[in-house]
Amino acid sequence: MKKIVLLLTILTGLVASCTTTKPIKVDQLDSYVFTINRIVLTSDTIAPSDEELIQIFKSLPYEEICDYVFENQGIYLDPYYINETPIEGNIEYNVVCDAETEEILEELPQWELNLEINEDDYTNQFCELVFSMEQPDGYLSVKAIMRTTQTIPATKEGKEDKIVNLQSSVTQTFDKWTFKNIFVDPRSCAQIKFQKNLYPTFIQNELFSVYSVLNMSEDGYLNINVKEPVEIRCNIDDPGNMFFSPAQIYNASFTETFQPGKKYTLKYKLKRRSPDSSNWIVVFKLKEEKPEQSK
Repeated sequence: MKKIVLLLTILTGLVASCTTTKPIKVDQLDSYVFTINRIVLTSDTIAPSDEELIQIFKSLPYEEICDYVFENQGIYLDPYYINETPIEGNIEYNVVCDAETEEILEELPQWELNLEINEDDYTNQFCELVFSMEQPDGYLSVKAIMRTTQTIPATKEGKEDKIVNLQSSVTQTFDKWTFKNIFVDPRSCAQIKFQKNLYPTFIQNELFSVYSVLNMSEDGYLNINVKEPVEIRCNIDDPGNMFFSPAQIYNASFTETFQPGKKYTLKYKLKRRSPDSSNWIVVFKLKEEKPEQSK
């Protein structure tokens, strides 16, 4: 795999310019075609490796969002530059840097596929696809943002024509999308279930609702791979107690290496260090289920 380029984002004061933006009216366009020129992915639910990022960008539902926009807006999104851009070596990370020293302060959970746009292919109708996997459920959603401009001729001699920015967007959610489709061999796996109020969302960066379809056993346990660490991400719907109110905690992560043939229950406790639940610490406990002794 080629070296991945870092895109440096410097935090400096920005002055916002005031411009007029109006919605796109399709029947007033010279062309119904918008060229996709930017692909962005953000996530606060998974932390993909370099190899997983490549898999994700290859499998994002580009065709589905193009069809959806055409059906709902009558706009055709041209994916030419997606098809022409190699995925490997063209994924950029966003990081926060010190404006003076250029020291990297933080990696942001945002990645961009760097599309090489041919400047000779003139068009002023572009589309940006922003994919995201956000709390609480982690479903993949995408916003297609169409942008163009409209020139309004001056009505008086000596006046300049007016340029108006036009923008519209369409959002779609894919609650069954996954880039992995993990299947665990039930003959050589471990099995796990979850304590009440503990709701898994991802296993090895695959959406739990998809993973469970392929790997749920008849007795309600989930088949898990063994011999290598498995990361499980969970949401917690904590009922509270006489001292603390109920609270929702999202994207708590637990990683463990499981042993073949064993059954487990994943439990949790909360270290409530303040009334603010965002400061609470989740402590997971993995309990091995002992086989029942025959009489």
